[in-house]
Amino acid sequence: MSLTSKAIVISRESFGEADKYVQFLTQQWGVISVLAKSARKSKRRYVGGLDLFCHDEIFVRGDPHKKPYLLELTVLNSFTGLRDRYEKLIAAGKAVQWIKKLANLSTPLPNIYSLLGQTLALMEKENEETRLDLINLIFRMKLLSQLGFKPRVQSCTRCEKALEPFTFFDMQAGGSLCLACSQGRSLTEALELNEEERTFLHDAEHFKFSQWPLLQFSPNKTNKLTHLVTQFASYHTHVKLLV
Repeated sequence: MSLTSKAIVISRESFGEADKYVQFLTQQWGVISVLAKSARKSKRRYVGGLDLFCHDEIFVRGDPHKKPYLLELTVLNSFTGLRDRYEKLIAAGKAVQWIKKLANLSTPLPNIYSLLGQTLALMEKENEETRLDLINLIFRMKLLSQLGFKPRVQSCTRCEKALEPFTFFDMQAGGSLCLACSQGRSLTEALELNEEERTFLHDAEHFKFSQWPLLQFSPNKTNKLTHLVTQFASYHTHVKLLV
């Protein structure tokens, strides 16, 4: 008897002379590794569904968590546009890297599966490089929220009082500090946050991708917050992440 789930290809590795191990982020089982027999010899057997980022419905035999065999698949969206342009390929690769580093779990992750699918679909349509960076920033904030890691930026992390328009972000505390609580702490200029930046970080997890055309945010601020969020995630998960 076969089992089925919708899934997104997040990595591939050659095995033996003809086979491949394919890592999927699935709707039903989280991240799993599947043996695709003859995947390197037969291009028709899996109808192009083993390309990186492909969204498929997969049919497997065996325990999903113990490297089952891939019987067949149906391609739902091949996301060819992501592989046609270098900038999109890199942007999509960064999103997948965060999944592999932070959400490589063999437990159901339906919300994260959905998040990655929506993110890849939006990246495929977007042609401006700076906007691709903004998509990745929103994706990272949504992912961290799903995993239970979220920077606290709407009130002081130490005393919980309201913040001034201009504050500092304390990496160790995991959020913004009011001026009183930031006194005497070793804070760098790179961790300064204004009210607009804090509001963006707070609201990102609730952002609806359908509203994407209406969203405007400075590329400079996107880069600044991307570095901050990456540093935050690395610090609190003890996992080295690339910007």
